Amino acid sequence: MTMFEKRPNALLKFFFKMPLFMHKIGLGGWERLIGAQWMFITTIGRKTGKRREAMVDVMDYNKVNDTFYIEAAYGSRADWYKNIKSNPVFEAQVGRRKFKARAEELAEKDTGEMLVQFFRRKPAYTRSVMAMVGMKFKDEDELRKIGKNLTLLAVKPEKG
Repeated sequence: MTMFEKRPNALLKFFFKMPLFMHKIGLGGWERLIGAQWMFITTIGRKTGKRREAMVDVMDYNKVNDTFYIEAAYGSRADWYKNIKSNPVFEAQVGRRKFKARAEELAEKDTGEMLVQFFRRKPAYTRSVMAMVGMKFKDEDELRKIGKNLTLLAVKPEKG
């Protein structure tokens, strides 16, 4: 199971494209007002070879190993995820920081706990995003089970 079992309707798709649009017109960073942090990624299309852009949730950042943790709402069906699998080095931007990056999928045993930790830091944001896609949970144990089925990636800046 991914967060989204099916593609969103036109209104929800428009809503999810808004952060990308806001970033392109120079209004990146406004997401902090709603308690979120996003990563702007540019991949190379696996079929077209063209640059493709997406905005994804940053669930956590580990300063010690300089790693961002992001979530693929459509799991392995997400186009940007497929592009990264095909062309592993991509461009990333968080806030004003821009860097070349690589991503590695987290093990299932870690994804549930990562979602619970995210919820503890941002409960209202987590509940609202999950409610938008029809996912409700009553407690952290239920959330942990949901999280085990999500695709989470560890994104690290490319060395050199």
